[in-house]
Amino acid sequence: METEGLERVLDYIDTHISEKISLAELAELAGCSPFYFSRLFSRIMGISVTGYIRIRKLQHALSDLAEGNKVLDVSLRYGFDSHEGFTRAFTDMFGMAPSKAKRYLVSYKVPQYRIPDEYDGRIAMELQERQMDLGGSLHELVFEVLRTSLEEAEEGFCTQIEVVLHDDGSVRIADNGRGIPLTQNTGKDREVLDRIFSGYPLSGPACLRTEEIAGYSLKTVNSLCERLKIRTYRDGFEFWQEYIRGIAQHEVMSEPCDHEPGTEILFRPDRAMFGEKRISADRIREWVRKQTGERNTPVIQIREED
Repeated sequence: METEGLERVLDYIDTHISEKISLAELAELAGCSPFYFSRLFSRIMGISVTGYIRIRKLQHALSDLAEGNKVLDVSLRYGFDSHEGFTRAFTDMFGMAPSKAKRYLVSYKVPQYRIPDEYDGRIAMELQERQMDLGGSLHELVFEVLRTSLEEAEEGFCTQIEVVLHDDGSVRIADNGRGIPLTQNTGKDREVLDRIFSGYPLSGPACLRTEEIAGYSLKTVNSLCERLKIRTYRDGFEFWQEYIRGIAQHEVMSEPCDHEPGTEILFRPDRAMFGEKRISADRIREWVRKQTGERNTPVIQIREED
């Protein structure tokens, strides 16, 4: 199957994603028998034809929900037999119910699948290398959160930073900076946190064949985490918000507290992306040394905790 044939197939699937798509018509587009097409597609794309179509349906469904469409209408549009079946498939893929995504997801763009440059016996090696790259990305999550604390320190507002690596794979990063400027105005506070943190769910292992990951920001960090909880202390109040795979799980909460200003972020990298890879305290220390050099820096504690 030539690259052009596969591109025709992928374009056809996206164009007809809300319709019933048969293996026979895809094979005809590719110019080969259904049996041969099915085997070759799996080898090239690293996923079965039916698995690919299911993922694309759910990704398009998520985009429709972000645009405000009703859950029932979306489930019917993409050919799910029942509301319950759609909810189960959606939750398995994105880690939350479609109703939750509809309420709190800010935006979502369906990612483009990429076709490997070479599809031969080296595909398995390519996937292994991609997973190794994701291992590097795992530490980038920590570095990106740390950058915000170091920026507070450079501006003279932060003197202490603590990084705790928990045994369950989660990470807590806390500083005594100014805290995120929240005000107990629920609507405005949500807008502030949305601008900083609001991400979108990635498609689990399917990201190995998409261009979903592009650049790093706190939104990217949030999207690559099973869960993330932000706490900020400011003006005598504690504010907090929880996310699952980039999507807020409730409105911004607050209560009075006697706590110095600062921000704490607790996050668990997504095991569907990174597997059981561990974050290295030594690697974090080395990164901090490179970032701070000889400058006067805040006190930075990095420790592992059971």
